[in-house]
Amino acid sequence: MKIWILNHVALKPTDIGITRHYDLSKYMIKNGHEVTIFASSFLAYLFKWRDPAKKNYSEDVNGVTFEWVWTLPYKGNGVKRVFNMLSYFFTSLWRGFRKKEKPDVVVGSSVHLFACLAGYFLSRIKKATYIVEIRDLWPKTLIDFGAISKRHPAAIMFGMIERFVYKKADRIIVTLPGAPGYIESLGNDPNKIYYIPNGIDIDKIEELNNRSTLENEISNIKRKHKKIAMYVGSHGIANSLYTIVESAKYMNASDMAYVFVGDGPERENLINAAKEYENVYFFEGVPKDEVLATLSIADVVMVSMLDTALYKYGISLNKLNDYLLVGKPILFAGNVSNNIVDLAKAGQTVPPENPSLFAEGLISLLNLTDEEKSAIKESSFEYLQENHNIEKLSDKFVSVCSLQKFVEKGNLR
Repeated sequence: MKIWILNHVALKPTDIGITRHYDLSKYMIKNGHEVTIFASSFLAYLFKWRDPAKKNYSEDVNGVTFEWVWTLPYKGNGVKRVFNMLSYFFTSLWRGFRKKEKPDVVVGSSVHLFACLAGYFLSRIKKATYIVEIRDLWPKTLIDFGAISKRHPAAIMFGMIERFVYKKADRIIVTLPGAPGYIESLGNDPNKIYYIPNGIDIDKIEELNNRSTLENEISNIKRKHKKIAMYVGSHGIANSLYTIVESAKYMNASDMAYVFVGDGPERENLINAAKEYENVYFFEGVPKDEVLATLSIADVVMVSMLDTALYKYGISLNKLNDYLLVGKPILFAGNVSNNIVDLAKAGQTVPPENPSLFAEGLISLLNLTDEEKSAIKESSFEYLQENHNIEKLSDKFVSVCSLQKFVEKGNLR
């Protein structure tokens, strides 16, 4: 089967960020399928070209074909970002139209809905099955986070596109367990909606043997403060990292330190907010193959979420998969419908945006016995293997594309 995936922000396995479609494709290729991913050659959020010398080109990455397409460069989060999305719609559509190959399936995948819309037109041109993959509920995410109002022109536009692509899709894949109910509420057939969460390649566990470039620096911090609570990931508003920073006022600096690893739009503001605390440290992101080795230095790993009704549809955080694979106790601040930390018996949950309760949770996890930490490590791996093993999810993805019956547990959902 030939599968085309349109994902504006798709990445190679060596890139820092979400590599969902490469990871799924790796096993599709292994099972004899052909996969082509259409992605932007301008790296969103890093605001730079992947290769300044070329903007439109093809690349074979371990058997997965990446079609890198030009998109309008931009910086920040203003109107140029919308034009960047629109340019992806046109360039991916043109690139796909010019390819002589005929795919069996075209998957249009959100971050934004212009990718889903381009997927629709390509599927009609190529006479292929059309699948929409929804990883973010647009425009609902923007509205619930307060970025735009319900009456904003962008909300109206994305709402129209949302309804159109849902209606036209042969099948709909979602990464959030609560999304089917929302999509069904818009008048769509629930029988064409399939849940496939984000996953992780279990073989990555071998990366625990790698050496982190931050090992010496974090080890020195650990000698000074005894224990480490670590966050690795994006530093954005949705990550609610101020909750973690502000919890430092309730902690004894001689007993533990906070270590933040990563980048994002809120990083500098967070560094300024943490200046009054002597036990809060920030490091830039590490190469992808060092993430697990870096996490392994920690005593506790942390996730913080905003207190928003949007999470009634669930979450699918890639960082949680890394956290579970490394097997460290997880402190999760959030109110979500699918609390993976609780389901995996991987740590403790506290209410979101409450620094004092976050500090209490940290104290509890930092004082676990060796037996309790071993139990967390074991249950975390078992849950990950059962629910987020990318090889199993790849089989499920192909089954949705081909509409073959998925044997495990009797159905696809």
